[in-house]
Amino acid sequence: MAEYSRETMPSLPVKVTVQCRCQTRQREADALASRLGTTCVTGERVPSGEFRIILFEQGAQLWDEHSRKRGMPIGFHGIDLRTGNGSLSHKQPIARAIGRSNHTVVDATAGLGHDAFLMACLGWNVHAIERHPVIGLLLEQSVEDARLDPQLSTNMGSRLQVHVDESIQWLSRMESNPDVIYMDPMFEPRKRSALPRKPAQVLRKIVGHDDDVMDLFKVAMKTARNRVVVKRTDDARPLVEDPDTCHRGKIVRYDVYLVKGDNHG
Repeated sequence: MAEYSRETMPSLPVKVTVQCRCQTRQREADALASRLGTTCVTGERVPSGEFRIILFEQGAQLWDEHSRKRGMPIGFHGIDLRTGNGSLSHKQPIARAIGRSNHTVVDATAGLGHDAFLMACLGWNVHAIERHPVIGLLLEQSVEDARLDPQLSTNMGSRLQVHVDESIQWLSRMESNPDVIYMDPMFEPRKRSALPRKPAQVLRKIVGHDDDVMDLFKVAMKTARNRVVVKRTDDARPLVEDPDTCHRGKIVRYDVYLVKGDNHG
């Protein structure tokens, strides 16, 4: 895993701290705080303007000032791993958007990695790229934790690799072009729209929004062998007009842009 310090940590609009609420994980909490260039703290309430990574006996959570009994889970333990009507079905919109005949996927905006993990469990070889060191470190930790869990590890296999890097630069260094590049960009919320779900609010406050999303899309279209998939909320305009097809879920959709006439399912 990459090492971070206060000198390499980007300037954050919020303070990020670490807390341990399980005696057996204090050393782990101290190491995490050191790698993030932050401190371990105590106390039940999170001050305004602060985000806190809390280690419990079972799992970890990201808390903010509004958290009381629980925060946003970090890791993959809450993901539905059922087949059939569960998330591990190739009938799911994300699976249909990626295409069963494809093999390699780059998640260019990985965040906390839920989509990347799901795609790996569905059988694709996934490179998850996250440029923000704090979120990237949490993603790396989630993958390491999954490897220690028999069920998660069995489903994920060795198909998920994490890279803490800028996606545009990382893609330019690839030796072999991926079949699919997947994007779930962070946008500034529309003034009249409802607030996004809590995980998106948390990530937006820490990461901000992706100003270079169109540059990334252009590079993705030049780099992907078969297609670029862009995840959008169901009521949002396409990132780029006239996608070749889209696959809709209950609250999101996946716009597919084919490269050089890819017609694979």
